[in-house]
Amino acid sequence: MISEGWRAAIGSVGASAFCWGVAGGVHLGLEMHSRARGGNSWGLPEGGGWYEFAWFAGFIVTIYSAPGLLRRTAWWPSLSLSFGTGIGIITVLTLGQGTRYWVAVAVMAAVGIASPVANRLWGRHHPI
Repeated sequence: MISEGWRAAIGSVGASAFCWGVAGGVHLGLEMHSRARGGNSWGLPEGGGWYEFAWFAGFIVTIYSAPGLLRRTAWWPSLSLSFGTGIGIITVLTLGQGTRYWVAVAVMAAVGIASPVANRLWGRHHPI
């Protein structure tokens, strides 16, 4: 059984990595890549490999740890998701100030605010 402290630390790292990768994706923008078989795919342009890795690895860690953070009787582990979105907000605003950056900041702030609220309204009544 993993302690709440470790669970919150893992959630913080995952959410921070995910939001850092999203910030890089917002900054670099997505571009279409053509495949040999005629299909197309979207990805970050050349030089965005670390952002893309952080995006996907952080997503997997965050999705894996989110139920354990939100469905607890203790409220403080859900703040690790808020911490990760705070790191993402700082990164996005460091990279630029355009409209797309402010949209990303608004979405990250909404998620950061929603995680403790979700724990308070739903998670405490349905603990794991």
